[in-house]
Amino acid sequence: MSKLSDNTLSIICILIGMTVFSLQDVLIRVLSDEISAFQILFTRSIVGISLLCIYLKYKKIPIIFTSHYPALTILRTVLFLLGFALFYVALANLPFAIATSLFFTSPFFVTVLSKFFLKEDIGIRRWLTVGFGFIGVIIIVNPTLDEFNYYMLMPVICALAYASAMIMIKLTSDKDSVYSQTFHFYLTAMILCPIFSLLGASLGLHTVENKALDFMFRSWDFTMNNNMFIMIAIGTTAVVAFIFTLNAYRLGKPYIVAPFEYILLVWAIIYGRLIWGEVITLQSYLGMAIIVAGGIYIFYREKVNEQNLSIDKPLR
Repeated sequence: MSKLSDNTLSIICILIGMTVFSLQDVLIRVLSDEISAFQILFTRSIVGISLLCIYLKYKKIPIIFTSHYPALTILRTVLFLLGFALFYVALANLPFAIATSLFFTSPFFVTVLSKFFLKEDIGIRRWLTVGFGFIGVIIIVNPTLDEFNYYMLMPVICALAYASAMIMIKLTSDKDSVYSQTFHFYLTAMILCPIFSLLGASLGLHTVENKALDFMFRSWDFTMNNNMFIMIAIGTTAVVAFIFTLNAYRLGKPYIVAPFEYILLVWAIIYGRLIWGEVITLQSYLGMAIIVAGGIYIFYREKVNEQNLSIDKPLR
């Protein structure tokens, strides 16, 4: 029996990683009516840092508590937490596939930001592809003055925040390893999540009759019931998916691995239909196809130009 190539193993890893990430998204929607988004992120961070420490001890990799870039680490964590809190709100209030596809605009934002912050050379083809991709966003959102769904903006804002965080990772990777960056993120998130929730409570945001604000800033619940076990499962799936995704990018060529992240969108369509009975319009499918095609073309152009702006880190 012939041994599987590294690229084949990387594809298997990324498919498993994205499948586990999709399960995490399902669990987040299940909790969205009862548990605060920041409590979910807090619990995810506790589970994440615990499992990460076990993994680092097992691999005999030193745990480094200090960062060479503390300010950028804090800013990166703030962007990630606020961005994904909005994404969780979108998951709870939009069709699953719509929220997921709009998040996949992140490669377009990475391309734009890399021009200004990394001084990378972006050719006309990728600029046109970015514009093409955002046409897909407009097709999905279908904005009208009398009937605009502001939840549609939340995955796009999350994609922008996430892309900004990815640029910061690129800027700090010369001295902080991926394990150190992940450890610092979890540690900072454990501190910031309660602060964000307390700040929201002090401003009375949890009492406002708004579904988004209620989900983000409602009171935390530490009752040992099914919700607590689901939150622990969310944290566990996040770490498992991260390990598989990280190994996918370690084993395979980034331009080969990255397009397979879009299997997450396929799972989102399936879960939305089977669990919640969601029906996606042909117009939305067209917008999704444009976003996916644009993202894959950006990955291809980066491979041609021997750049790794969008594809040397997973989209989740």
